[in-house]
Amino acid sequence: MKKITRKLLLSVLSVVLTVVALGTTTFAWFTITNTATVQPFEADIIADSGIQIAIGTAGSDPLTLEWKSTLTTLDIINYMEQTYGVDGFRFNHVTTPDGRNFFTLGTIGVGDGTTSGYLTLPLHFRSDSTSQINWSYVSLTGSDSSFTTRVAFTDSKGVARSANSALLVNPADAMRISITGNQIVEVETVPTVLNVTTAYENPLSTTNTVLGELAAADLQGTTELVQGIPTNIGVNGAQNYFYRSNAILPGGSDSVSTVATLTSITSSLILDMTADQSAIADAEYYGQVTVRIWFEGWDAEGYNALLGKTILASFRFQGA
Repeated sequence: MKKITRKLLLSVLSVVLTVVALGTTTFAWFTITNTATVQPFEADIIADSGIQIAIGTAGSDPLTLEWKSTLTTLDIINYMEQTYGVDGFRFNHVTTPDGRNFFTLGTIGVGDGTTSGYLTLPLHFRSDSTSQINWSYVSLTGSDSSFTTRVAFTDSKGVARSANSALLVNPADAMRISITGNQIVEVETVPTVLNVTTAYENPLSTTNTVLGELAAADLQGTTELVQGIPTNIGVNGAQNYFYRSNAILPGGSDSVSTVATLTSITSSLILDMTADQSAIADAEYYGQVTVRIWFEGWDAEGYNALLGKTILASFRFQGA
């Protein structure tokens, strides 16, 4: 491995995800028959010459990985085909309390644990000149589009929408990204290696509200009298739309836990690489992070209308 003077790592991951609805529903919420497929996309991960990068299953022998300064679109697609098979990857309606463990939305609680329905990209780093990787930039963007509401409801901004009216939505608003890696933190003054997850969602915008961390949150919303009985009608946004379409709330909406998120990324440490790795990784320092990308099922902007749209997710990693 080529040794150079210390430099900053500039590593950019750009992924264009084209989301296609595979089923139809009569209301604005993800259902078991309404999933999404990643179509061919562009993805380039570029590393400075002081750091090499590879993509491969977590726990892979570093010496068997194909180390590069740039991961191309073909590298990412080949990994996805090897991991997800010829049928390809599919998004599903999922949620997570920690950015690592995922659940499908079910009829009881948050549903059953799942290892599918969200995109996982294990990235490996090695270097002779830097031991830390920072997440320094992220961008989630999509094109605004309009869909016609089926029923009258209150949107996430608190605006009353009439039936058959146009509502502007953006597919990136319901998307999340998390990155998990080993970090050295002090536990009772003792330096300890812990697996730490950093999660991101888009900030407040004209189309987006911020979900953030909800610990055992109640997403039932306010109440109104239904045949004389106080009934929860769902918080503003997709849940209220669900209720107005179905006269019930999504299963588990009274018992929700979502991951804490950042709404801006400037310089967040995501990885402390292990030293003395020459025999293991042919470099002084080596480490691995896991990038996960998903649609948050409990998001107030989680309308089915976001399916069929294109999303661009961009990352930049900077070495110390």
